[in-house]
Amino acid sequence: MYQDRLLPAAAPCAYFTPPPPPPWRTQALAADAPVQRLRVPKRCMAVLESLHGAVWLTMAGTLDDHFLAPGQRRYCPGPALLFVGTQGQEAATVRWVLLHPGQHGPA
Repeated sequence: MYQDRLLPAAAPCAYFTPPPPPPWRTQALAADAPVQRLRVPKRCMAVLESLHGAVWLTMAGTLDDHFLAPGQRRYCPGPALLFVGTQGQEAATVRWVLLHPGQHGPA
């Protein structure tokens, strides 16, 4: 015979608690520095955000270039090989995070 049992209201349910978002990684991009590469594995998602300056972003195999102004984000699903640099002659700072399946987006 089946009997319903409820957990006490105060008991935390770890099964439904999402994992915390991974930490951001920050990288300074000098105007004359080589373009940086970021590999995004299959089923993962890269989130890039410009903190300072104009950030140039493109993905291998596509013809689209993207430019991020400070505060703008771009979500890039994997598998992918990203190329990141600055636009123009000014330095920039980008922060990025790699999300794995089941992880929620960064704050």
